Amino acid sequence: MRLTLLAALLCVVAFPLAAQDPVDTASLVTRHSHPFTLDEDERLAGPGAAHLRRETRAAQYLLFGEDHHDHDTPRLATAVYRMLREAHGFDVLVVEQDPLAIEAINQPPLRGDLKQIAALARRYPAHIGFASDQDLAFLADASRQGPVWGVEQAQGATRYLEELEALADSEPLKARVTALLQEARSKERRETQGVFIHDDPTTLPRLEKLQAAYGAAPGSRAAELLAALVETARIYSYNRRGMAGEYVGLYNNTEREALFKRHFIRRYKATAQGAEPLKAMFKFGSWHMYRGKSPGQAYTIGNFAHEHAIWNGLEAYGIYVIALGGHSTWADVPAWLRPLLPAEPPKGPLLIDLRPLKPYGRPLRDSVAEADQWQLRDLLQGFDAIVILPDSRKATWALTGFPAP
Repeated sequence: MRLTLLAALLCVVAFPLAAQDPVDTASLVTRHSHPFTLDEDERLAGPGAAHLRRETRAAQYLLFGEDHHDHDTPRLATAVYRMLREAHGFDVLVVEQDPLAIEAINQPPLRGDLKQIAALARRYPAHIGFASDQDLAFLADASRQGPVWGVEQAQGATRYLEELEALADSEPLKARVTALLQEARSKERRETQGVFIHDDPTTLPRLEKLQAAYGAAPGSRAAELLAALVETARIYSYNRRGMAGEYVGLYNNTEREALFKRHFIRRYKATAQGAEPLKAMFKFGSWHMYRGKSPGQAYTIGNFAHEHAIWNGLEAYGIYVIALGGHSTWADVPAWLRPLLPAEPPKGPLLIDLRPLKPYGRPLRDSVAEADQWQLRDLLQGFDAIVILPDSRKATWALTGFPAP
């Protein structure tokens, strides 16, 4: 038996596989490219829209990966979310925003009201991380349609401390909270939003001491607020310390992705009670939407969504959005990404279906520098489609008056 197996192995070695035929990858990309339109009312039409509607029929989750602070990207997200709700009965939007801010946006009088949401952003300048006119309009439209879940860490401490001040059950405790609140209010302006909770190394230990002194009952609102502040300051500390040279920067990515997942799981368990699995669209920065590891070497909330959908007998569908004309141009597209794109910039919005390209990963990778091949490989396997918005521009900030990033 052993001799037979050895002989078989020797045959495999002696007769190598035939060389594969060359692949015209440019023609492959062209064949699987689908133009579409995005009208002024945030509606999709054309072959790309029909393709997206068809490809998401079996999806429990749609993963929308973006570069932030763009004009047309939130408009595209609005159109995609409307389509998913109308065509496939999607239930929830999940966003890379502060849970407390989104909690307020879900409730009257803010729900669906762009002016009220903008007023919240102006009152608490650090509270809504992505607060361009277009992002706020996206939140207003989505909250009008149904629930929105924020699963980010705390974006600023002021609103958290205001509520903790009101919940304090003794004057000494209240005074302790008030001192931190006054400091946070003075520092959390839009242009200096990270000074208190990110930049100051004393903030984390002070919040930990407040958490211990508060003695909040497990599961209480106060315990939830305090835990959010402490965990946020800890995640930010990894980033700050990593930038200073410590080998802890990875934890900023891994702990943050883990926080996204915990927030989502808690919401999902509390909400998904019917026979049909709850369906959600995620709108995050593209690094968080990769299937597998992100370029920052963390297993993402997007990867979790893919695996969770499989557990429910469904799938997730990931879109990588490239917006041109604002913060970047066609010339800025990196060389490693170009094999997945048309040779020339499209004249209008374009969806490139990556699913039929995945088996051709090797010839696609071989067309770029060896040092960059991993980036093409990970994006090709990490997403199901690329969408190009060729005529976008930078986001506007008229509703809040905030300085543009």
